[in-house]
Amino acid sequence: MKILSCSISGGDVCATILAEKEDCARYGGGHAAVEGCIELFRREKELSALALVRVTRLEETAEGGLSFDFDAAVPPEVKLGKYLGLEVYVPADESPDLPVLLAATETMEADIPETYISRKIDALVQQRLEDVAQRPGFGTLADMNAILRRANDELSCGYDDAALWDMALAVSDELNAGNMRARSTGEITELLAAALFPGGGGDHAFSVLEKALDSRAEQKRSESMERLAEESFAAYLRMAGKTEAELRGEFRPQATDLVRIDLLIDAVARRENITLSDEEFDAALEKIASLYELPPAEVLGMIGASTLRFGLIRDKARAMIVDSADTF
Repeated sequence: MKILSCSISGGDVCATILAEKEDCARYGGGHAAVEGCIELFRREKELSALALVRVTRLEETAEGGLSFDFDAAVPPEVKLGKYLGLEVYVPADESPDLPVLLAATETMEADIPETYISRKIDALVQQRLEDVAQRPGFGTLADMNAILRRANDELSCGYDDAALWDMALAVSDELNAGNMRARSTGEITELLAAALFPGGGGDHAFSVLEKALDSRAEQKRSESMERLAEESFAAYLRMAGKTEAELRGEFRPQATDLVRIDLLIDAVARRENITLSDEEFDAALEKIASLYELPPAEVLGMIGASTLRFGLIRDKARAMIVDSADTF
């Protein structure tokens, strides 16, 4: 194993590693070789542990080895303050969990690596993307923009990106005002034509738009759900008037709070030596399986025993903190 490049700063780690042919043979395969080399890297750099490990590039070398990049974080040392028996004001219509946990983090000390924050922001952005994908209005906006963009190019209309988005938004608003499914292809095409050519575009423009509408429908049938969700998310950002970077900036305070809560709960679980009995594990597994109407073995295969156990221990630590609080 060779470390080709490495940066360790403020608990954030990134490196380029070469797993040589001999490493791959010793570990018995590519995935195992990557894991083994990352562990060797940790030992060589005398790091206590690595968390949030993510391989960002993986390539085979001509010599039969693997070259890969990864980033990770060194778990920060957490010094707990008061976390039991807190007095916390909680509005009558709110759950006490978040106010109590945030109050408990106020006296906690931890130098948090940026990787922890950025990964939590990634999760919040992904959650927003999934939420947006469930809202048909953003899908409609993405469709109208794609159709107008194609027609704009074929007809050499000369509209810029901002103008096309404005047109798509106007058409989408008109379609979403009623039942879009009840709209005929001709009605949708007329709305698009009126947006592109307020003074009338003629039969040729109408024909191009009809073909663009059909092409978009065909394209959507072949595209993955992930790709369609990304297009809806782009439409959401456009409608919100912000970039993804700006959205990530808005999520930073929330992400920081959530990371501090995670670190608090894990530290409390260690401090209080919280464990999980086999009976508790089995009962939780049965409950999850019943909720999703799946066999317990299938649920366990999807989640993983260690992941489920870790989450249940966290739940117990969270409940200990919240239940001990005096809320008013």
